Formats: sequence, structure tokens, C-alpha cells
Amino acid sequence: MQILGYISVQPDWCIDISNAHKGLEGEHKFWVSAYKPEHPSIHGSIDASSMETDVESITAEYVGPHQLRLACPSFDIPPTLFTAPTTTITCSHILRGTGVRSFDLSAYGGLLVAGGDDGVLDVYDVESSGHRVQLEGHLGDITCCRFFPSGQVVLSGAMDMQVKIWSAIDGTNPVTLTGHAGPITDIAIVGVGKTVLSAAKDGSVRLWHCGQASCLHAFDLSSMPINAMHLNTLLAVACEDGRAILLNVDDRQVVAELGAVGDPPVKAVAYDPEHDRLVTGLADGSVCVWSAKSSSRVPICSFSRGQSPIAALCLVQQPSGPPLVCVGAQDGQLFVVSLAGTADVVEDLVAFDVDPISHIKAIPSTSSGASRQSIWAAGQDSRICMF
Repeated sequence: MQILGYISVQPDWCIDISNAHKGLEGEHKFWVSAYKPEHPSIHGSIDASSMETDVESITAEYVGPHQLRLACPSFDIPPTLFTAPTTTITCSHILRGTGVRSFDLSAYGGLLVAGGDDGVLDVYDVESSGHRVQLEGHLGDITCCRFFPSGQVVLSGAMDMQVKIWSAIDGTNPVTLTGHAGPITDIAIVGVGKTVLSAAKDGSVRLWHCGQASCLHAFDLSSMPINAMHLNTLLAVACEDGRAILLNVDDRQVVAELGAVGDPPVKAVAYDPEHDRLVTGLADGSVCVWSAKSSSRVPICSFSRGQSPIAALCLVQQPSGPPLVCVGAQDGQLFVVSLAGTADVVEDLVAFDVDPISHIKAIPSTSSGASRQSIWAAGQDSRICMF
């Protein structure tokens, strides 16, 4: 297990830098801290004009209006890019007290759907942040939502044990799928969307036929909740009982079980078929990387930045180089790791302070020469941020 130190910086640091560069009056400083398990934490501040720190063990370099490079050699933290969001969408119909539980962007990036703890979903226009339509009909808090490939239809799941299909144009709900005996925790869309998958706290994953509104197959996987899924050729399933399971949905067979019953609960999962790797995020704050189809009970590598549970994982593509995974934790940490042998943190994404990360999504970047996909993330407030 790699134990990694990390640096935390004031979430709105880029405002201080902007004010300093504009020559506005006043002292423009922002706080910075460094942490490593079993070491006393380091706290200081950075002068936004000069990038000088008042603690020798932390160094800072200005990269651009939305990026810094910070390092802490005494904690073995090399110079690492820190990025602030370039776009923020405020979901005006989601209250600060409930927060965004799940969101998704349409295939062409024009629409965003988001759900919170009030039982409704809202569709927004990405460019204007304007509200388009409300999807009202669930009887419990929203836990997950996805756009179908058309970008005009939404799939959602909630605490009411129901999966619903909606029109993102007029808000109608032509199909409701029922049969789970526990709250829905995650959903996935198979191919073009003739069939969909749902996971629930009843320990099962169900395969549904949308047109017939019927259950084609139930995978009874655990006596404990299924916490998350990721569909990418194979279906990866995160189990509260400590296992991650790979399923072949086409032939309805279990391909592999990684981890063991009694291990820390698996809270998030991401499957990379190109490199035959499964990434799991655990309740004890650790992230494990597995050879997906290996019978070994030992991961290829594992790392931790602390004991805060991992809340979300997302694979991030880049033009060349090793695969990346974005990790979100309950303490608000959001960072990108390169999985080339050992785990190397290549970027910290700063926006949420101590707000738990609820959902992460990567989509192709619209910026020319981008080094990776755009990363969108939500915490327990009404904002969805793009990095």
C-alpha cells in the first residue's frame, strides 16, 4: 500500500490571484496545508503576487489563471498541478441543503440532468445554465441519472426502489421499472438503450427490457447492498460485502470476483478493458488496482491519501500515455492518478473544500491540444464544476 501525502489549498485561490494581477488594493493571500499520515500537518499561506510561501516546506509556482503547481518535498510530494474549474453550472432548482446526488451530460454536451434529495430531476442547458424542464414523479431521493445515447431521454433511479425513463423534452415518464426490494444505487445503459441495468441495496443487479418494461434477468450477487456499477464491455459491480464483481451481461455470467467478503466495503468501481484493469475505491479511503481477470487476491497496486471513504471513480482518457483515473472522496478531495505501475498523482482538482464528492464524469474536451478529457464533478452543493 502506497501512503501518499497531499496538499490542500484554499478553494477560491484563483480569485486572490486575479485580484493581485489586477493590482487591486489589499493583501492577497490564500491558505495552503500539507498532510501525510503519521506526520504533523503543515499550514501556511501563499502570496498571490509573488507565489512566495511563509513555510519553507511548501513551494508554489504560478501556471495560469486556473492552475498552480505546488510541492512539499518533506512529504515526498513532487510538483503537482492544481486546477480550478473553468466552468461552473449552478443547478438553481437544487437547494444547498440537499446537493447534487447525481448528474449526466447529453452525448453532444448540450443538456445536463441533475438530481438531489428532493425526489425530482432537472434538465438544464449547459451553455446558458438555463432550466429546461423538471422530471417529477419519484417518491424518494434521486440516487442516479443517465442520458440515453440520443440525448433526449433520461434514465433515473431513486430511494423509492423505482427506475424511470423520461423525456428530456417535455418531462413525461412513459416507463417505470419496478421489482427491486431496496433503494436503487446505480444504473447503466446497454448499447443504444434497448436494455438497461439497475443495482440496488437488495444485493441484486437487474437487466431490463425498456420497450416491454420487463426484467430479463436478475443477478443475485450479495446479501448486502450493491453500491455502484460501471459498464464498459464488462459490467463492474461494487459490493458492500468487500468484493468487486465482473459480469458478462450478454451471457449473464460472472467473469471474476476480486477482493473477498469481509474486506472493506467497495464504494466505487471503474473498469478499463483496454488495459485489463479494474479500479476499486474502498470505505477505508484506499484505492486498489486489479488485473481484471486474474484469480489473484492481491491487487497490482494500492494507495491511500487518508481514511476518508472513496465516493466516486472515473476513467479519464488522454491522447497518449498510461490510463488515468479521477478519484473523489468524502472529504472533498478530487484528484487524478496515473496508473503506470505505481500510482502517481498528476493533478488535484480544487473546488469543493470539505464537501463530499458525489459524482464524476469525463467527456471529450472541446479545447484544442487538451492533455486529457474534461472532468465534471459535483459535491453536496448546487454546483457542477468542469475542470
